Amino acid sequence: MVNKVKYLREITLGNGEKKYAFDPAKYLKEALGCKFEQYDDKLTAVRRCQEVDDLYRQHKRGADQVYRVNSATVLGMINYYKSTHEYVKLADNSKKTYEQLLSGLTNIQLTVKSGLFIEMLAANVTEDHADKLHAFLRDNISDHRARHTVKFLKRVWNICEKKKKIRGNPWRHIELESDPVSDVVWKESQVNRFISTADDMGYPSMGTLAMLCYDLCQRPGDMRQLTWEQFDGESFDFYQEKTGVKIEIDASPRLIKRLVPLHNKYGQHETIVQYEKTDRGYDNRKYNEIAAKIRKQCMLPEKLKMKFLRHSGATVLGENGATEDQISAVTGHKSRQMLNIYVKKTKRLASSAQSLRFKENERHY
Repeated sequence: MVNKVKYLREITLGNGEKKYAFDPAKYLKEALGCKFEQYDDKLTAVRRCQEVDDLYRQHKRGADQVYRVNSATVLGMINYYKSTHEYVKLADNSKKTYEQLLSGLTNIQLTVKSGLFIEMLAANVTEDHADKLHAFLRDNISDHRARHTVKFLKRVWNICEKKKKIRGNPWRHIELESDPVSDVVWKESQVNRFISTADDMGYPSMGTLAMLCYDLCQRPGDMRQLTWEQFDGESFDFYQEKTGVKIEIDASPRLIKRLVPLHNKYGQHETIVQYEKTDRGYDNRKYNEIAAKIRKQCMLPEKLKMKFLRHSGATVLGENGATEDQISAVTGHKSRQMLNIYVKKTKRLASSAQSLRFKENERHY
């Protein structure tokens, strides 16, 4: 039966249970990089279909313009970014935050001659303009707003530069003070308990995700998108979505032991982490739901969210004597202030941050 909502597909399982899916047409996949997504409730699926339909209409309007380096305004760049797969796949909360940051830019004029900032040609935005905007927001609104607005614009430029819509990124040079780092740290025993419980509950994909985040010191969002092509059996090579930083990192011995058999069995899938019930990547709701279920089953504190696995892994690197440069090579951090949090005051040299960390534990895996 054809549903009136564009791209919505109703699925009846063998047991009679109904599921609902966002089933994008080929042109959507090509234009926005969309993928098939399955949901338990119809309302969520309908909202997703409508959201992508709106984004595609924006994309079509933008496609009629040629985004040349010398013709796109700042607002045009932002709107282009909002039509990309990198934006479409963001969580709703992230999109809401970006809209709030954008609304704070609408009436800002950096110089008398430049006019409104969002109406400037993106190619004409210099590091001096970037510094002026950062200082204006910091002095007139708050450090928090200034920091996150610059992060947002840096991301917009990173994506547009990657897609060859513009050259250079005037926001890249700004050293931002990091948000206060959470004092929530997973103990290694807690990480191992989460992984083994996930395996026992029939969610080995979540155990794999936890191991990737902790052992590689990476964000769950990046690890959920990690593909088999980015793993050569010994190491990983990928770009962080948030920062655009390229990461080349050796896998821990236990990761290799876990992933090689998985690749032999599931290597036909695009991404490494696949939800067992759909053979597709996790959507945000299901990811949070399953992680909470596993955490509760193994009686871990509620505060131990998976987003803190990265920080916890980096903390272990510092405790094992890794230098700032070594930690940066693993985590992708650029801020020295952030790196100082992890590095011991002794700053003992280490030949390899990862080998330092896993040398002692290798015999246990």
